[in-house]
Amino acid sequence: MTMTLHHVALASPRAADAAEFYTEDWGLRDAGRDGSSLRLATQTDHGEDYSLVLVPAEQKSVHHFCLVTDDEATYAELEERIRDKGAEIVDSPACAGFTRAIRVRDHDGRLVELGYRPAPAAPEVPGETRDAVPLFPAHIVLNTTELETTVDWYTEHLGLKVRDRRATKMTFLYCNRDHHTIAFAQAQHASLNHVAWEMPDLNQFFRGIARASKSENGGEKLHGPGRHGPGEYIFCYFTDPMGFVCEYETDGVKVDDEADYPYRVHEYSPESIDRWLGVLSGGTSHRFRAAALGDPDPGVVPSRSR
Repeated sequence: MTMTLHHVALASPRAADAAEFYTEDWGLRDAGRDGSSLRLATQTDHGEDYSLVLVPAEQKSVHHFCLVTDDEATYAELEERIRDKGAEIVDSPACAGFTRAIRVRDHDGRLVELGYRPAPAAPEVPGETRDAVPLFPAHIVLNTTELETTVDWYTEHLGLKVRDRRATKMTFLYCNRDHHTIAFAQAQHASLNHVAWEMPDLNQFFRGIARASKSENGGEKLHGPGRHGPGEYIFCYFTDPMGFVCEYETDGVKVDDEADYPYRVHEYSPESIDRWLGVLSGGTSHRFRAAALGDPDPGVVPSRSR
């Protein structure tokens, strides 16, 4: 079942401040508004497509995230699966641009949207391409208090598969050729760990880091560059003005044949976190760990996240 991460919607009292960071420092572009919410796009988004939604709100939370397929049969199979499994379906309007969509709450009570829409046609005349701009939202990592139960929900209800694990701390799930599209980390509360953005190549990755590191819009470099063990991505983490963690990544594993990348369990070690052992990143800091843990997400159902 092939799906991609279409967009992530983040809610915060500082959504307007974050808009300046993501457009001026992170490399996204304004893709219009939906009421008070601002949509932002990557260089591969065409027409009215978008990859990040900033939602003004009184509290900081993950408003929702969306997985999409451009195959109608895949979507029909997914929706049937969701209904057969008895998932909690939320009666709310689907996001713009989808032919069909359904919204559900996961084990922690997070709002997850599943959508179908034919792939947007590329413009006949390509627009101006900015330097060091993300290609697409690569993955989302979420903190949960019940790692195994949450992972089971996503494999059973949405058909995602486990790519590999980092000891008992993290589980990586995939639904396309990327190493993972969603991952979960064991934590003391449910929250956003980070959202990762794919950069075109190593040169543009470092140019993006240079630009974001000079942010005067509330962004701050947290950790990196380095190279992860699971997925082998080259990474660099920042915090945005809302306090959420965002990541540039590049040069990670692409799996076209599952036999070429068998399931494995990575030991929890400094090398599994950074194969370069902190030579460039300086190692993880208390500030990075605190930012990745984040604040308890008020959007989840309290009884489900203990």
